[in-house]
Order: sequence, then C-alpha cells, then structure tokens
Amino acid sequence: MAEKPKIFANLMKDVIRPGLCAFCGACAASCPPFSISVQEDTPKLVSRCIACQMCYYSCPRVEFSPEAVDEWLFGRRREGDEELIGVYTALYAARSRDEEILKVCQNGGAATSLLLHALEEGVVDGVVCTSSGEKWAPRVRVATSREELLRCAGTKYSPSPNVFGVRLAVEEYALEKVAIVGVPCHIMGVRKVQMSELRHEAVAEAVKLAVGLFCMGSYGYEDLMKHLGEKGVDPSAVKKFEISGGKFRVYGGEGVLLEEPVKTIAGMYRSGCKVCTDFTAEFSDVSVGNVGTPDDWSTVIVRTKLGEELLRGAEEKGLLEVRPLKEFKPGLEAVLKLAKAKKKRGVKAS
Repeated sequence: MAEKPKIFANLMKDVIRPGLCAFCGACAASCPPFSISVQEDTPKLVSRCIACQMCYYSCPRVEFSPEAVDEWLFGRRREGDEELIGVYTALYAARSRDEEILKVCQNGGAATSLLLHALEEGVVDGVVCTSSGEKWAPRVRVATSREELLRCAGTKYSPSPNVFGVRLAVEEYALEKVAIVGVPCHIMGVRKVQMSELRHEAVAEAVKLAVGLFCMGSYGYEDLMKHLGEKGVDPSAVKKFEISGGKFRVYGGEGVLLEEPVKTIAGMYRSGCKVCTDFTAEFSDVSVGNVGTPDDWSTVIVRTKLGEELLRGAEEKGLLEVRPLKEFKPGLEAVLKLAKAKKKRGVKAS
C-alpha cells in the first residue's frame, strides 16, 4: 500500500504539537494556495489543505541532514572546530563606518552594512528582514531601499517567520533576487526549501544571499512583554534590547530601563528553540554575531565565495572596517564555547 501523503495534519502531529516548531515560516512560504497562516507565533491551517506535502518537507525540523546541506552548499564535510560552528573560509571582526547604521544597529552593524552593500550593488533586489511593530512585536518586512533596511536594524528577541517573507518578496514585490537575514532556523528553513524535491520553485530560486545571526534562542513574545510589565517597564518606551556579558538589558530614551542576569529570562525560550543545536547560523553565506569581539564590533564568519566578495566589497566601498578575528580576545574561543553549549542543550532536549 502506498504511503499516505504528509499533509499539514502530519506537520501538526510531528512538529507543532510536540513543541518543535521554530516558527521560521518555511511551511507557509511553500504552501501553494496560502492555506497556512503565520499571523501568530504558531502556523495554523486557515483554508483547505491540498495535500501537496510541500509544507511538511520544507520544515527544517523534518529529516534535516546537516551533512547533506554541507555537501550541497559548500561541497565538503566539516573539519576540526567546524563541527561546532559550521564550514567556514575566514573569520573576521568588522564594524560599520556608516554613521546612520551605527545609530540604529546592534553592536558593530556588520550585517546591516553587508546587506546594504548587496542591495546597492544589485546583488539582490530586496532584503527580507524583521522590524518592530507596536510594543516590539516582530514583523517581517521586505526592504528595497536603504531607508527601509535601516528600519529593520537591531536585534529582535522574539520569533518572526522570515522564510515566509521570501514568498512575499516574490509574489507581492515581484522580486527575483532576494537576501534573507535571520537566525539559524530561518537559514535552515531556506536551505530545506531549496533542497527539497517537493518545493516552491520561485521561493527556492529567489534566495541569492543568506546572512545568518548568532542565536541561543528566541523568547516567547507574550512572555517577554509580561516580564517587562512585571518589572515596571513600558514596552512602548523601549528603544533597544541587548544580551551581552551574561546580562539582559533594556534601553529607553534615558538609558537603561532594566538590567538583569540573562538566566532570569532563560525560562522564556520557546520550546522549539530548545532542540536547536545551531548557534552560528551554520548554513548561511556569512554569519554575524556579537560574541568574541568588543560591543562596538561584530564577529563575522565567512562561509562562501559570495560572502567573502560582499565583505571585501563593503570594505573597499568604505562601508566596513575589517580586521582578522584573531586580533581580538576572547575571539573564536568565546564563539566555540557558546556553540558547544547550544549543541549540548539541543541534544539533551531532543
């Protein structure tokens, strides 16, 4: 007897109800008739499922093989410390030279600078990123200009379905060359869509650049907002969130509104994040984070030829200052430490 098709009900049974969903948006991005909603932080079937199986086999929590992706994307397996942080060709520290970016960015602004360079040079026609809506609710955006991209700068600590944003870029903005910036689950979702035999062809082919962000996990939006309220912080007054040096900080117009050990909010990690073993967005073209370098710099892991070309192009254009990561302490050691910790946590939770 032929095996029954893996429909949305199977995604509910195998991924969503067990609490494994990363809310990356790959399922909704792949659904031909837009039958899957991503209005809240859990995918929902809102109209008839046509049993195409595309949502199921686009999910990065279903049969995801890091080895297969490494071979497809990089053409080789991992060696040495790459077992912890993924395949790479070079390690750098970088910071933006653009004053407008520095005013709105998180740390060194390397990710925003790289994406701006890709946009201005025509490498991509748009960038799928995340902005903040009312009271810091994350919103997927398609940025096609410098101004729109700058509105998405800075880290948001609650989930957004960025892979679905690629579908919006293709169908609502008619873009053919798209960059996506996101945390590890977003990048895994994009690669799963691209590699799947059952895939949304336009979405898979549109992604020309993937910029990954270091991530230990996302916090449930409602839980985080409730926590701020309990601490006497009005979310509408918040200008920036930051996790650095083991501290969770909330900034407002007059400075720090809240500072506490990051372990205080560890219980707010979404369940789908607890099984993730990827800290450095291992399947991106270039990964960026704030671990291992000073607060006004970004750590940059270059993984592909395109990633290196964009970094050097941004440097030559005067957008970025770039130095070898080995010039900074603790440098790679700190990245490896957190990457190891996340892999251990993810394996334990699986």
